[in-house]
Amino acid sequence: MYLRFLYNNSMSVNWRHTLDKTKEFIKLSLKKYSVFLLHLTPHQNVAQTVLSYTLLGWIVLSLPFMTRGGVGFLDNLFTSAAAVSTTGLQTVNFADSYTLLGKLVVLILIQIGGVGYMTFSSFVFLALAKKHRLRKSQEETLSAEVTLPETLKLSDFLWSALVFTAIAESIGTVFLFNYFRHHDFSILSAAWYSVFHSISAFCTAGYTLWNNNFIDFADSKTINIVISCLSLAGAVGFIVVADLFNFIIRRTKEISFTTKIIVLTTTILLAFGTFTLFVTTPHLSLAEAFFQTMGASTTSGFNTANIGQLSSCSVLILILIMSIGGSPSGTAGGVKTTAFASVTAIVYSHLRLNPRVEFLSHRIPVQRLYTATSTVVLYGVFLFTSVFLLTWTEDIPFLNLLFESTAALSTAGFSMDTTAQLSTLGKLIIIGTMLIGRIGVVTFSMALLSSDDEDEKPKPAAERADVAV
Repeated sequence: MYLRFLYNNSMSVNWRHTLDKTKEFIKLSLKKYSVFLLHLTPHQNVAQTVLSYTLLGWIVLSLPFMTRGGVGFLDNLFTSAAAVSTTGLQTVNFADSYTLLGKLVVLILIQIGGVGYMTFSSFVFLALAKKHRLRKSQEETLSAEVTLPETLKLSDFLWSALVFTAIAESIGTVFLFNYFRHHDFSILSAAWYSVFHSISAFCTAGYTLWNNNFIDFADSKTINIVISCLSLAGAVGFIVVADLFNFIIRRTKEISFTTKIIVLTTTILLAFGTFTLFVTTPHLSLAEAFFQTMGASTTSGFNTANIGQLSSCSVLILILIMSIGGSPSGTAGGVKTTAFASVTAIVYSHLRLNPRVEFLSHRIPVQRLYTATSTVVLYGVFLFTSVFLLTWTEDIPFLNLLFESTAALSTAGFSMDTTAQLSTLGKLIIIGTMLIGRIGVVTFSMALLSSDDEDEKPKPAAERADVAV
């Protein structure tokens, strides 16, 4: 009788009507969402895309078969934000807390976040569009996410970014696979570990499938070299790759000023950081000092030494290098090497009483100087705010909180064993800091302050100069 009652009630439900209503609701929701996007400025579009990917990742990771238990909703949100922002900070043990499917979801979020949300979306649109052209709104939004010199076209950048990503990650996978196969890994395990760490390194995400990062591989030349090369390749930015490629095929006559700044500044930071870490922390070898410096400069956060055991001098050096970070249109965070070089040029020119701001005997346009100074100032404001809030909510040493906030805002995965100790409010503060760091302090601020009417205003000519900041 009970079964017959259930059967009769199920038959009384009009499933076709319910399905039609569901389709209508989804269609109406998508239409309203599309209208909502049309009223957003390019910078607001970038911000909402980052938040959308984060929320989607949070929902998927919260499914019961994504974790092995013991991972709360807030921890899943933290993991999603850390993956999308390619930060790599962890409130739980990533290697043990997530299933293979959960780790695969995180890897997908890392890949999308590393390549760039609008770059990824634009590439998908180009592949599906009949005329293989971007819409004007897509070009504006992509331009808001990446800053390009005048010598580089947006379409050239887009294709070179995706092609270079595929080539670099494939080469890294081959080298890592060969290494793991010679160290008692099965074929499937070697393939999985090599793909995961190749993508994580190129996207400077800092995620590994081991509990102690790369500390067990401190003496491995292969791991040190491959991971460093992948991280540096992603951090220097796609501008350098496209510029060098155009120069090699003689599409351009010389290497752009932006590329020269990026290469020079990155080299100086690596040399300075390696030397100072090696001198200030006696137990570090030269290779370990370089790897930690590389992890800070590329904001990948990979480490072969315990960051919590470094001297205070070394920690301050890492904070400085993390703050500067990588280069524009790359996978790293920070204020960017070009902005740092521009601000340095401003100070040097002022001390020399030179009205022209020059770097490498090349005049920097005024609009780029505005962008650089705005980036540095806003970075300081957001960093101060994050540290202030954490010192209010957490009972943790100040240097640890400063290091944690810098790592979050620079999207670096370094931590002095602080992340897991954060309270609920502390985790929310770091989540917000990571997302702001990935969106970009200038882009985030413009998203808050700009209006749709401002998009119709013409851009100053200086914004289209031959240097990107």
